[in-house]
Amino acid sequence: MKGKEFETANFIFQEIKKGVTYDSVSSIKEMVGKERTEKISITKTPFLNSVGKELGKLLIEERCELDELLKLWKLSKAEDKKLEQGLKGGREIRLIIVSALGEVRKKESKLAEKFLLEIIQDLSDWEVCDQLALRVLSNLATKDKHRIFSLMGELVKSENKWIRRLAIATIPPYIRANRSESKLCLEFLCNVMEEKDKDVQRAVAWALREISKKDSNLAFEFLKKWAKADSKDAKKIVREGMRKLSEVQQEDLRKIMGLI
Repeated sequence: MKGKEFETANFIFQEIKKGVTYDSVSSIKEMVGKERTEKISITKTPFLNSVGKELGKLLIEERCELDELLKLWKLSKAEDKKLEQGLKGGREIRLIIVSALGEVRKKESKLAEKFLLEIIQDLSDWEVCDQLALRVLSNLATKDKHRIFSLMGELVKSENKWIRRLAIATIPPYIRANRSESKLCLEFLCNVMEEKDKDVQRAVAWALREISKKDSNLAFEFLKKWAKADSKDAKKIVREGMRKLSEVQQEDLRKIMGLI
């Protein structure tokens, strides 16, 4: 027996097949909104991810083009009001689309990459950004690391902080799946250690903590170099990024930064 996730995905799929309109967006939001709990005013991410996976499977089975899915994404941006926890209105639809894209990527990686590049200018909150990194970009990087890391190198130059965060938030899931790639990831992070935006700094520190779990000595040597740098932003990232190192290593870094 198929559950609510499939029922919701199939409803969205039928709207896509008919041609997406603003009425489609309203109907989808109303249907998804039924899954909100009393404790929180938003629909939980795991439910949205499950709906997206089912939608992605339907898109693959029917060999659908993604034009209407892209239109749905664009129309969801009409309600870009701020919600709790730094999130934005229309998040439910965008998270479903990101999860669907993760499924499409398994069969049609080029199509998924093209779609990703179409939507990244619309990124405006951490949740959609990080889910896109987890479900799409990190997997594309695993398949073709040199080309995708080159693309990520261009993304971190963007004036849009969420595009920069997208590239950096790709590192944690990538290193979890590719444990021997610490050196490559640290070389990439060299370009962003003096990042000034707090939301992007958090992503850099997160990436460093994940790398520390895989190769603490290499991460320690990397952080030692930046602990000596004449940059308040770099030192802030070091303080947050060193937390998965040993107490001895962390103490050494604090000494270098003059904190003890």
